[in-house]
Amino acid sequence: MERLSVEGGKEKLNQNENDVLHMAEPPEQTPSNKKKKIIIISVVVALVLIIVITIVLVFTLKKKQDPILGPLIYNATSSNHTHTIIFMPGYSNQPEDYKNQFENKIKFTKKPDTTIVILRSPKRNITFNKSVNFAWYDIIKTPLSNFSDLDLDGLKNSAKVLENYIDNEANVLNGDYGKIIIGGHSQGASIALYQAYTGKHLLGGVYAFSGFLPPGNVTEDKRKLNAYLGFGDADDVILPSFINQTIERIKDFEGFNLYIYKNHKHHVCTNQTIDASKFLDRIIK
Repeated sequence: MERLSVEGGKEKLNQNENDVLHMAEPPEQTPSNKKKKIIIISVVVALVLIIVITIVLVFTLKKKQDPILGPLIYNATSSNHTHTIIFMPGYSNQPEDYKNQFENKIKFTKKPDTTIVILRSPKRNITFNKSVNFAWYDIIKTPLSNFSDLDLDGLKNSAKVLENYIDNEANVLNGDYGKIIIGGHSQGASIALYQAYTGKHLLGGVYAFSGFLPPGNVTEDKRKLNAYLGFGDADDVILPSFINQTIERIKDFEGFNLYIYKNHKHHVCTNQTIDASKFLDRIIK
């Protein structure tokens, strides 16, 4: 009887061990649990996709609304394209700011046959007011009174941008750089003067509203360049004393035309557009 009792105890112990081993194993997933897991994963994936698509749409819409587009171009469809004017806006300005000026105020005989390209400046960091704005080069301080305040490297880089447009237009005009006139206001005027007087080719002319000529080698052939420089004697952005350095440098050049506007500040005034129109009418034949 004792033997049977002992064996019965061993049998019970073995049964308990089996129960412990069985409990230690992970429970098998039921079809219901698997379905719940699949649903959770699907929801997470869907949420991630929604977030990604939303981000892409936001950036796409922002890009569509971004004002940084290409240049404004007028009269590009003329069947008798004889000349091109390339104009560079000033600090914080873009082509749209000059639209009325070119459509209604600047007038010359050959305008219908002249393609007008108004370039668009990029956005960049501006030192003097710690901002980000449309500009061809950094503005270290205002008013500008000497060349040590000038971001000359930035100016030269933007002059290369202008040079590329000049070359493109020359290709359209059968390589005739004399059919290209460049101009600008403020920053744009300084870049136009720099490119016109120090660039590789003799252009048809340059006109500058409230600008100056940066340092650079002016070759002998550029002394006959047709040039208009107009500025106000009350300019409080680029001081007249600084612009006078440009005047002293090129006043004896054969093609140089100087216009000083009494009591006028830095913006483009009506008298400037009138005089620039006369200048363009004289040089664009």
